[in-house]
Amino acid sequence: MELPTLVAWIGTIVGCILNLTPITMFRKIYLEEESIEIVPESMLIFNILCPSLWACYWWLQVDKFVPFFSAMLGVGLSEIFALIYLFYFAEKNVKLYLLYAFLEINLLLEFNYIFLKLIGDYNIVGSIAVVINIINYIAPGQNIVKVIQEKNYKLIPISSTLVGASCAMSWLSFGILIRDIKTIIPNTLGLIFAIINSFIWTYFYCIRNKEKEDNDEEDSSEI
Repeated sequence: MELPTLVAWIGTIVGCILNLTPITMFRKIYLEEESIEIVPESMLIFNILCPSLWACYWWLQVDKFVPFFSAMLGVGLSEIFALIYLFYFAEKNVKLYLLYAFLEINLLLEFNYIFLKLIGDYNIVGSIAVVINIINYIAPGQNIVKVIQEKNYKLIPISSTLVGASCAMSWLSFGILIRDIKTIIPNTLGLIFAIINSFIWTYFYCIRNKEKEDNDEEDSSEI
């Protein structure tokens, strides 16, 4: 097995783990610990949009089965979470849910058809994929503002951040090995954003713990 293929398979495995991270969020909804409102719709949209574009990009090239398979796996897993979201969004009304699901899947198929048949140029598709991917990385930045304002590190999902960093690192390595600038750019930014998020999480985690220790010392001194 060639090195780029091996790295692509590693990226596929890590990416699969990353795509499974919403399970914890939907578990809370299922147990009625949280409402459907905790699910950011933009996350669901971009999680389907990004791998769809990358699947089109790799499909239009020769001998790129592994990254294509990885992208399609991402589409499939994200689609499952989107359908679960629609079920709860429809308030468990089966008829309404089926209508939402039909419209959503139909839109996805038409979207892929447009990029594969009407555009058909992998350079154009790849450029659009890069832009959407970068937006997808930047979108959670609004949480960073909240973290800084509230000094609440819990707003940053550290597990998915670390997995995301590993995923970006894997695909960045793949992009470097095959010299594909469209793969290198978004994954470089993704890795940078993940590192920044990790530092911010660590910083406010230490602050929160220090404040807790100071409060405990004050309480003990009063006793």
